[in-house]
Amino acid sequence: MAIYNITSQQLKGKGILNSFEIAAGGVFSNTRSLSFDGSNDFVQSDATYSKLDGQSKASFSMWLKPTSSSGRLRTVFQIGDGSASNVNGVCQLFLYENSRIDFSVDTGTFFGRADISGITYGSWNHLLITIDFDAAPEFKCYVNGVDATTNDNMSTKTAFTNATQGLMIGEWHTGKYAPFLGGIDEFAIWSGVALTSTDVTSIYNSGVPNNLNDSNVVATAPTTWYRMGDGDTFPTITDNGSGGNNGTMTNMDSGDIVEDVPS
Repeated sequence: MAIYNITSQQLKGKGILNSFEIAAGGVFSNTRSLSFDGSNDFVQSDATYSKLDGQSKASFSMWLKPTSSSGRLRTVFQIGDGSASNVNGVCQLFLYENSRIDFSVDTGTFFGRADISGITYGSWNHLLITIDFDAAPEFKCYVNGVDATTNDNMSTKTAFTNATQGLMIGEWHTGKYAPFLGGIDEFAIWSGVALTSTDVTSIYNSGVPNNLNDSNVVATAPTTWYRMGDGDTFPTITDNGSGGNNGTMTNMDSGDIVEDVPS
């Protein structure tokens, strides 16, 4: 009788290991990310992203490998509220190369900003944002495990507004700023949770992505967790969090799932 030694990585490459193992805190590896062309690529949730509706706390974690270009303002994500205004949304994040990291809720009136100098263009970086409207400061932004916050202008905001559109990664619903150019990996949102600096250190893990459904990494599992290629079959990006809101690769092809990850 033949005995075959099949590694967990081989199983994952064949799609046998999936979000069940990840949710159970089992086998975890990270070998793939998504590449965005800066023109019209994006991932959009399959339904209205209502996970933040009325919440006073939230956290957002992602690995970014931005590409430097003449288009300095690049969208990372937005949750839409159906507004006709170019700026409005439930919340949105963009990188302004050589200037700042900019996160806002509703209109640009309520914003948090951070020093972008810790972001190395052309390399992988970890970005984690926490929002807590019940405390001060309301906004914190960590770049590669370090608090890079420079401005917090959210003191009069009490909760996230209700969404009427999906979560878009790499694009802005109204096309306000240019689409993202570069790589995005391990995108996660915690609804109702403001992660701590200890959580940040654990998730950053000295530059190596961790299993976000492992309670030894972070006590609260994410509401939404897109592995951005690992365990995914084009064009579906599976939600490995508790929210069950899958995403769809749009204006992209299977070749945009690449073997380029933080390590």
